[in-house]
Amino acid sequence: MENFTRVSAFKKAIRSKAFPLLILFIIMIAMFAVLAPFNDANFLTTRTFISILRDLSVPGFLAIGAGCLMVSGGIDLSQSTVAAMTGVTVAVSVGWWGLPWYAAILIAMVISLAVGMINAILVNELNMMPFIATMAMSTVVRSIMMLIATDQTGQMQGSINYNDPTLALIGNYEIGGMVPATIIVMLVAFIFYGLLLSKTKFGRSLYLIGGNPIAAKLAGINSKKTSYILFMNCSLMGGLSGLIYTSRVKQGSLSALATDQFTGLTAAILGGISFGGGSGGMGGAFIGLLVIKTFNKGMTIIGASSYVTNVLSGALLLAALSFDYYSQRRQRKRVGA
Repeated sequence: MENFTRVSAFKKAIRSKAFPLLILFIIMIAMFAVLAPFNDANFLTTRTFISILRDLSVPGFLAIGAGCLMVSGGIDLSQSTVAAMTGVTVAVSVGWWGLPWYAAILIAMVISLAVGMINAILVNELNMMPFIATMAMSTVVRSIMMLIATDQTGQMQGSINYNDPTLALIGNYEIGGMVPATIIVMLVAFIFYGLLLSKTKFGRSLYLIGGNPIAAKLAGINSKKTSYILFMNCSLMGGLSGLIYTSRVKQGSLSALATDQFTGLTAAILGGISFGGGSGGMGGAFIGLLVIKTFNKGMTIIGASSYVTNVLSGALLLAALSFDYYSQRRQRKRVGA
């Protein structure tokens, strides 16, 4: 009986959408390990993999927030803008206004939650499409961010520096002088949200809302309340990403994290979280993110042009979207049959 259970679990793992990604990740490591010496470099080093994990921490929180929302059938395109505004707010609060670091973080997180609540109001009370509502909110947030970054002379600053060792330590502290603490925090967050989705009543309700909203309503699930929680959580994860980034580089930037929104979304889709909702999980999203960042790091190590890397990254997103579309289409045909 025990052997049968193990075999069933193994078959389930192989059939999951994340399994091909894991194979791709292994192939990618082997490929870059072979190609790196041609550029007088070495891919298989501890420093390389720690660097990859460090790069995961910022888009990782974005992927967590976006992934939970997408499972329920929603989407938030204002998340990376919220992340950038969080960084600018923290930097301005500490660098210009002289507030203590903890007060600056509190203000920024409250603003992040407020943006998430407004997104939820637009979607649930005004019946706007999430795609349109959050895209419009992104423009509003960016305008507010530019206003915050305007100094006393009326000049808008593209970046705002600060000088606070404690704030800078948040994104730069290393355990044992080697492993960034943000990596551990991110991994714990992925595990927590993964268990939340797979092992709790609330998590299972998200799949039902995303997969069959009518059935969710008949089951007595409060979809509107859940939507508020998810949009606010998505913005909060964006805020945490912005905080980590700003702490790491010791400045707030208007142009920060512009591409990380799509990195998080691509990772979620690659990991099996469908745009239509109702499928996927945090494990797949993490592997998807690992594949993307390993690819980017490997291309840098072998000396590939940034243009080539961007083109191939875009192609990866298109492939993920196409696969998601045809998977949903095949599933609808199967249900219709």
